[in-house]
Parts: sequence; C-alpha cells; structure tokens
Amino acid sequence: MKHPRTLNFLSLLALLAVGQASATGTPAGTQITNQATVTYRDSDTGTRQGTNSNEVSTLVKQVAGLTITLDGSVAQPGQQQQAVPGGEVVYPYTLTNTGNGTDSFKLNVLTDTSLAGGVSPAAAPVVYADTNGDGILQPGERVSLPVSGSDVLITNVAADSQQRFFVVYQVPITALSTQTISTEPRGTSVFDASKQDGYGGATTENYARTNVVQDAVITSTKQVLSVTRDGLGNLTARYRISVTNSGVRDATGVVVTDDVIGGLSDLPAGSVIDANPATYGSTPAGAAVSIPAPDTIQASLGTLVAGQTAQFDFQVLIPSSAAPTTAANPYTNVADIQFAENRNADLNGDTVPDPVHSNAADISKAPVALLGLGPSGDPNGAADATIETSYTSPEGVSITPGTSTNDDTQLAASVPSGSSVTFTQTLINNGDATDTFNMAAVLAGLPAGSVVQLLRADGTPLADSNGDGIVDSGPLASGQRSTILVKVLFPARDAGGLPVSDPDGGSVVITATSVLENTVSNATTDLIGAVTAPSVAFGDRDPGANGGNPALTPVVNAVPGAVVTFPMEAGNNGGQPDTYNLSGSVTFPTTAGPVTVPVTYYLDSDGDGVLSPAELAAGPVTTTGTLQPGTELKLIASVTVPAGATAGPVSVNQTATSPVTGTTAADTNDVITVKSIYDLSLSTDRSGTTTSPGTALYQHTLANVGNAPLLPGDLAFTATQAGATTGWTNLYSLDGVNFFPTAEGAFADGASRNLLGGDGKLDPNESVPLYVKVNVPSGEPTEALNQSTLSVSITKTDTPAGPSDTVDVLDTVANPARVTDTTRVVGGKLNASKSVVNCGADLLCAAPVSGADAFPNEYLRYTLSARNLSADPLSEVLFKDTVPAYTSLYAVGGPANGYYRIDGGAWIAVSTPLGAPRPAGTLLEFAADTDGVAGITPNDTVLAPGVSLDFTLTVKVN
Repeated sequence: MKHPRTLNFLSLLALLAVGQASATGTPAGTQITNQATVTYRDSDTGTRQGTNSNEVSTLVKQVAGLTITLDGSVAQPGQQQQAVPGGEVVYPYTLTNTGNGTDSFKLNVLTDTSLAGGVSPAAAPVVYADTNGDGILQPGERVSLPVSGSDVLITNVAADSQQRFFVVYQVPITALSTQTISTEPRGTSVFDASKQDGYGGATTENYARTNVVQDAVITSTKQVLSVTRDGLGNLTARYRISVTNSGVRDATGVVVTDDVIGGLSDLPAGSVIDANPATYGSTPAGAAVSIPAPDTIQASLGTLVAGQTAQFDFQVLIPSSAAPTTAANPYTNVADIQFAENRNADLNGDTVPDPVHSNAADISKAPVALLGLGPSGDPNGAADATIETSYTSPEGVSITPGTSTNDDTQLAASVPSGSSVTFTQTLINNGDATDTFNMAAVLAGLPAGSVVQLLRADGTPLADSNGDGIVDSGPLASGQRSTILVKVLFPARDAGGLPVSDPDGGSVVITATSVLENTVSNATTDLIGAVTAPSVAFGDRDPGANGGNPALTPVVNAVPGAVVTFPMEAGNNGGQPDTYNLSGSVTFPTTAGPVTVPVTYYLDSDGDGVLSPAELAAGPVTTTGTLQPGTELKLIASVTVPAGATAGPVSVNQTATSPVTGTTAADTNDVITVKSIYDLSLSTDRSGTTTSPGTALYQHTLANVGNAPLLPGDLAFTATQAGATTGWTNLYSLDGVNFFPTAEGAFADGASRNLLGGDGKLDPNESVPLYVKVNVPSGEPTEALNQSTLSVSITKTDTPAGPSDTVDVLDTVANPARVTDTTRVVGGKLNASKSVVNCGADLLCAAPVSGADAFPNEYLRYTLSARNLSADPLSEVLFKDTVPAYTSLYAVGGPANGYYRIDGGAWIAVSTPLGAPRPAGTLLEFAADTDGVAGITPNDTVLAPGVSLDFTLTVKVN
C-alpha cells in the first residue's frame, strides 16, 4: 500500500497494518470433507429409502505471504524524522503474515546513499522486536533476534498475525546538517523464499529517511491509557501524547493536532472527541486546547526548551455501530506535531515541511456476537413477527407450531417408539462478524434411552469444524442462515424390558453458542406430544433384554489401525414380523481432522460375542433379515480405528431401522478409547456392494507418519484375495483416473507425475490416496463375497544420518500395514458414491488432478454418482448435498435432463448458470426429468436397472 503522507519518528505498528491484505484463505491443515445422500422409493415396500455416499476429504495446503509497512521509496519515504549528529533514530515497522499458515521470516536492512547528501549510519542498523506492540522501543526490548546468515529471524508468526519490530541506528557524529540517511528493511518467507517484501519490482519498498540537523528535534509518543465499554457497546478511549525536544536548541510554536479519522488515523466514522474539559489536561499545565472539528483536537504547547517534555491527555468516543477489528487491522490514531524549526522535507506537496508524527496508538473492538435459533424459517422466534408454519418431517410426521404461532417452539403430536422424528431448525448469525456456533441438545421428559442427533440440511452429521471437541454450524457470515436438523430417536423398550409408552411426551432443547463469545447463546424447544408403541430394540448384549440394552456403556481401548468389536443384539419388539437395516459410524479426531468410519456388522453365529475367523469369512451383513415378534439376532459390530487417530474417547453411533415401518433404535453409548502411535498407515478397511459383472471402487490413504522420506522403491506391496476369487481382478491408482495392475506401478506413475510431491518421495506427515478398483466377473451368484487384502511393508534399512544412527522399521514384511476391501454381489437397491478432483485455477476443470489436497482459491469438483443395483426401476431418486465448510459453490453440472435446486427453492436446469457464488452450508438437491413432462414432477426421477446418474458441484476453497 502507499500512504499519501510520510510518518516521522515512532509509528505504532498497528497503523502499518491499515489496509493490509489478510491471510490467504482457509488455514493450512484444514480438512474439507463432503458427503452426500441419495433417497429413492423402494418398489418392493413402497417406502422411501436412503443411502449415504462415502465421505471424501481434501487437505488445505500452506501458502506463504508477507507485507512490511509503512511503504515508501527513496525519493518518497514512508517515514522521516530529524536527528542531531550522534543521535539515535528508531523506525517502527509491522510485518504481517498474509499466508494461511504459521511462518518465519528473514529480515535485513539496506542503506541507500543515492540521494544528494546521502550517507550511511555510524554502524549497521539493528533490528529489535516490539514485544509489547506499543510502537515505543522500551529498554527491555533491546534484545538481539536469532540470526540466519546475514539476516535476523522473526519466528513462528501465525497466519493473519503481525510481528512489530524496530530498525535502530546512530547518526554519525561527523554528519552535516545538509545530509540524510535512507534505510529499508526487507523480508523473505522461510516457508517460500519467493515471497518477499522490500525488494522493489513486484514488491513494495519500505524506506525511511533521517534528516540531520543542528537544531531542535521534536519526537512524540502516543499511549492508550485505557479503553472502556458502556452497556450499549460504545467505547471510550483515553490517549496521552508526549512531545519531547531531543535537539540542541529550543523548539518554538509547538502545536499538536490529532484528527482521529483523517490523515494517518483510521478510527471509524462517527468517532468524536470528548468535549468535556474535565476529560483532558496537560503537563505542564496551561496548554491552549481547542476542538476545531468534532473529530479533531489541537493543543498549543508554545516553546519547548532542549530536553523538555510536555504531555497532553484527551478522550475519544467510538460508537457501538463501528465494525469489529481484527488482529491485522486494529483502529489506529496518529498525532501531527508542527514547530517553527521543523526541517522535514515537503513530501506531501502542501508547501510546508511534513509534520512530525507520533507513533500510532491502536485499540481493538471485539466483534459483537449475536444469534437466533428457532423453528423452521423463524430463527428469531418470538423476537420478531415471523409466523411459523407447519411442515412434514422426512419420516412423514406432521410438525406444527407450538401453543402459539410465534413462541419459539414446534410440536410433533405423536411419534411411534422405536422410530424417529426430525425437526428442522433455522440458525442465523445476527452478529457483526463471521462466527461459528457450537450446537448442543438436551432431552427432557422423554423415555429413557431417547437419543438426539444434530444433522446438516442434507442429513449428514454436524462436524466439529474448528476442532474444539463440539459439533458446530461451521463458519457463518454476518446475516447468514443455516438449516440444522434435530433428529430424535426413541427406544422400543424401557430399562425393565417393557414396551415404551409415554402419553405425556417431552421436549428437546437445542442451544447454539457463539465461539467468538461463549457467553452468548440462544435456545429453541422441540416438543413431542406422545410416544407410542415400540417395534425394534438395538443395543449391547444383554441376556435380560430382547434386542440388547442401549443403556450399557462398554469401553474398549485400542490403538490406531486396530479393529474393535462390540457384541450387539437387534430384536423385534413389535407385533408383526419385521426387517431391520443396520448402520453405524464413529467420528474419530485425527491429526488431519475428523474422520468418520462406518461400523461393519457380522452374524455372531455361535453367540459367544467374539468374531471368529469363520464368522469373518462369512462376510458382513447390512440387514437382520426377517425377525419374528419377540425374537432377536446376535451380531458383532466391528470398527476399524483410523491411522492418525488422536488419543481420547469417541462414541460409537449405531442404528437399526425398519425399511417397512420406518421405526428406528439407536445405541450411542459404546466408547472406544484411542491411544496414539506413530507408524506407516494404510487405512481403512472398506466394504461395498455391486452386481455381476460390476466394479467396486474403494479409496484408502497411505500416510508416512515417520520422520524420514520414503521412495516408491522403499515400499513392498502384497495383494491377496479370499472368498470368491476366480476371475476377480484388482487395479490400483493414486489419482483415481490412471489405474495399474500393481500398487508398485501406481506409485511409480505417481512419482513420475509429481503426485508424491516435487521430489518424488512420500515425505514425513505426507499422505496420498490409494484407490483399489475391484472388477467382478460375470456369472457370480448373489451374495458371493470377495475380500481383497493389500499389504505394504518397508524394505528400507539404511541409516540416513550416518553409521551412528539407527532405523526402527515398524512395518516389516512379517507385520505389514494392510487394508481389506470386502465386496458383496447383490441383486438390488442403489449405490451412492462420491469423488473429488482438484481443478486448480480452472473453473471448467479441463485438467483435473487428485483432490487429496488443495491450495486456497483452487477449485474442487465433486462428482456424486448413484447406480441402480436392482432388477427393477427405482423411482423418486433424489440427490442431496451440502456445500462443504471453508468453500463457496461456483458451478453445478449433470445430464441434459438434470435439474437442481438450492435450499428447497425452485427447480432449475443444470444448463442454467449458477450466478453468484453460494456459501458453505448451502443445501443442494439434484433430480432428473425422466417422465417427459417439463421440469421436475412427483413422477421423477426414475432410474432403470443397472443405470447410473451423475451430478457435479464445483467449489472454490476460501
């Protein structure tokens, strides 16, 4: 940036950040995850069914950037001051990390003597850190910084944060009053040496000029004495300006002028000087004080003899309507000082010497956190005039406003036990800054064992987007709304094993709490009038309860990569035969962000609660089959702990759902306690279904969690198959596009195309996706099961640091890392899959690469695919997806007869441009016109047997 005026002497470095670019987008290391759902009408049962796609994730990579301010050239320096021969000069600067990750920076100071009368300092300039950030060099801050060669180092500056520093040197004792000294600090990123500031060309310059005089020398400092906030949010800032004559002669006609809005100050519009004389004063007393304008104060200090200091206090009132500040952009205030002996150059063209400036004193204004959470479409509840309306939940339950049409409640009059009801809530950020809201739900008065789930608008679980251990809304801009689904699942039986019947019902109180200000929250209440008639129970093994006991809380300790099992039971507690679909997931916190792992179920044929080799070989199940009333099925729930899982407890969420009646039972009390280890990891075991002939695609992640790089030749892969193997083949790929018969071939290709990084190695903490494509031959019978296992071991045994070093190979040939893909041949239903590619800077995505990682401002294209695996047409096929956190939606795509709609609005042909980008959290739905009637009708979308349907959405990483 270029300021129209120059800054003399001490300049508080907050000023230097005014107008700075903030950090480059999404923080480095963020995991962007995306998962979708596809629903359809089952032709056998007539009920609506749904399936979640696999979850895909993209790691945001680090980019570097920096600015050093104030800017200025040799001819037009950003700062200037007067000094006598032998005097010390101090120039403050601000270095801002405009990258998206923590970085360190090298600094050096250049002296330029090209101007007439230009000379060098008496000795090389010294750089000191401004540790308290006040722009004033304190005695305790004269501490040497670390060095790297001829440069000093400023280390570990967080993204979008500042480090303020001083350039200090002494004027030669022999300098003449006609001479000047010009210096410039220059900076370079350690993470990316191509990112610089102060080197001219594409970067700015940061020159400051010292004018040598044999006269009065005025210097000024400005302090913030206090900042208070009244009950309405208005700020009162009290400042003290100190003016010192450090020259050899008297300074006459000394006048201090402070325009708190104009010039080099940038307090917000509406800021005014407190005109009450009791709020200001001066030392020595008697300064003539005036307020020529509401935002300007002036003090005439008269004559200051050599060595004399005068002080001047005043207050500024800042309105509550002012926008909040950031770490890189505080509100700053600079005073101007003129005096008769001023010999500064006239660089601003007003025909008088540029004034001396105080340092810039900065203050911060915290953002105001405010939110509304209420029934569907009415986030502010009774606080506004919006009238709530009735709607039908995904389960078909009618939801109506509570006792009043505007009382912040909504009611489901009656819900069958063993089933669920989903309420729709609307959340709005009423604050003045982007905020994230932690979500919590508390049950009251409902049958014991009732469970509440907080979901996104597309039906997938809310994630912990900021890593604080609590699920949340994701970042919402000021004024932005988000839809939260509250799914309440009811048990079939009570603790005594009796059918649940609760005619009085109960409630769920949902609370959203601001992350910016955790004392700010808002709650809304969902009411259930009555809970009736159970039909299914699902829980941990309990001989005294048909269908197990979900209230039991078994805890299993495991290390990353381990397989954990829980003995489970599913029981039919209804009055008619029923079938229950089994599903479960566990969200593990990992070093790369949250990872959701599916629960795989096996029949416990001998009932001993242990998964035997024979039971494992029999393959996983996803349904109980038909259970007669009062009978149960014994199961083993299996969970593979992902590599990189961090230590701590996680809950296992499991459900059994009837596709006929829609009743659901849940167990969320089982706990896996994870211990961390470091290892070469290959994750995770997958299971899927396909037809014969057909193809199943599984995505795994291979990560180097050691501390030494690995070449493709350092890894040995072994592929084996079990179960149905004749004619089954596997292919391998690192990008999901180019496949090879062996994993070694895929890695060699990846190294040649820089998929392993620029040096062709798998570096420490680096991970790559590994795709396994399982090709199923024709003629395989239904329920044929194939288990494809891929093992990887490390063959590297050299000593990278010399003979005295040792190498601990954790993944040997005898104990390799491995994954198993279980593929089952089926005859029906629907398969949903999700993939992602990185389009770089090209919205049209002409040359996509792996979507495993991306830089800010790059495009990601997600492809959502649904395939009919049954022998009959599937109707009413509907895709649902949500724009991932930390991204914005820029484009959608699909077949010629494809349509989409946004947040439940009107259907639009995919050939119609999207228009303005849509923010994270936006709900997208896709469908196809298959009935020949223009647009989407109740008869759309029909998916014929064996046919696939694909839609795409393209987002940009913020």
